[in-house]
Amino acid sequence: MSFVATGLKSTEEYSYIDTNNIAENRGMKLFKTVGIYGANASGKSNIIRALNWFVSAIITQPSPQSNFVFLCDPFLYQKDSKNTESFFQIVLLIEGIKYRYGFTVKRNLETNVEKDNNFSREIVTNEWLYTSKSEVMYPRFERTNDEVITNNLENKDKVPANIPYKHTLFLAHAASFDSKGDCSKVFSYLNIIPISIYQQLFRSLSISHLKNTENKQSFLHLLSIFNLKYDDIILQEDSKIDKAKIFPQEKVLLEKQYESIKIFLNLKDNESSGTQKLFDLAGLLLYAFNFFSLIIVLDEIDSNFHPSLLIKLIGLFNNPEINKMNSQLLFTSHDTNLMSPSIMRRDQFYFTEKNEDDSTRLYSLADLKGVQNDADFAKQYLAGFYGALPILEEYRQEDRL
Repeated sequence: MSFVATGLKSTEEYSYIDTNNIAENRGMKLFKTVGIYGANASGKSNIIRALNWFVSAIITQPSPQSNFVFLCDPFLYQKDSKNTESFFQIVLLIEGIKYRYGFTVKRNLETNVEKDNNFSREIVTNEWLYTSKSEVMYPRFERTNDEVITNNLENKDKVPANIPYKHTLFLAHAASFDSKGDCSKVFSYLNIIPISIYQQLFRSLSISHLKNTENKQSFLHLLSIFNLKYDDIILQEDSKIDKAKIFPQEKVLLEKQYESIKIFLNLKDNESSGTQKLFDLAGLLLYAFNFFSLIIVLDEIDSNFHPSLLIKLIGLFNNPEINKMNSQLLFTSHDTNLMSPSIMRRDQFYFTEKNEDDSTRLYSLADLKGVQNDADFAKQYLAGFYGALPILEEYRQEDRL
């Protein structure tokens, strides 16, 4: 899966899509939005979970306890799955430099747990970091098991050669000793990828915006774009008990003025799940559009959202006047209203489909031959032209229990 635009071009009717949906960075054309579609249980959410586990494994501080347990969960239907390595890799563009970082991990099948205090249940078998300002990429470091070659690593003298544990990633190890090198840049960037699994953290960011007078007005304006019009938003201070919680439940009151009547609505008790979800996202969107370029990952983006609201949200990301930082959005969805050449190009859509052995296949709409750039993507998708649809059998009387 890639955010890099292909050589496809929209038809003249939708030529604005090529301008709005693509941001250029050092000669690379990158999409601001990419969507994944597919049947239930086809693997869409697993892709988001894998990305979450990948990022979490990198940014978690090295410790005796491995946090690779979910990354070492091989496909059960393949032969010798216990010995199978899991492969993870990501390519990023940071400050005009392309970084390709990845690693392979597997379960440690050794049995000397009691004899070795540093025993790791999961081990890193390979790890690498390549960088480039052109098409040719050069290794900063390459690792095989415990051996790391750091010939081209910046400030390598600052980084101890010995890795604490077999499950410790050298990238995180190096970043903890050198705060300005390539390892630290990749580590820091991955550390701020917002993934929808952490929805509660999104609300914390929204609340922090509301505590700033200038940001608060921008926050109210953003909500009004989605037809959520409030005269003010009031935060009630937490009790001392609530403040001791990891995620304190701040009471948010939404003020509406109707003629001479002033009404206060409790966000949690009086507003819908969709409004609460948008409130949680609003602070993150303001940050991503105005302050820092982010990759935002939202699983089931259409959950609790009206189709028109969802189209508006995608439109904000693709609007260069709104999304000043060219932040990017990766989402999964079932809502086919987005599948229009007037909203997104066909190389912005990916599909997941189960193979015969129940493994997941991920493929791009751009890879399918015979699809016109101005086709009715939604109609063709629902008609089964692209695959990635559930196979539904007829419900028979004798099937009932």
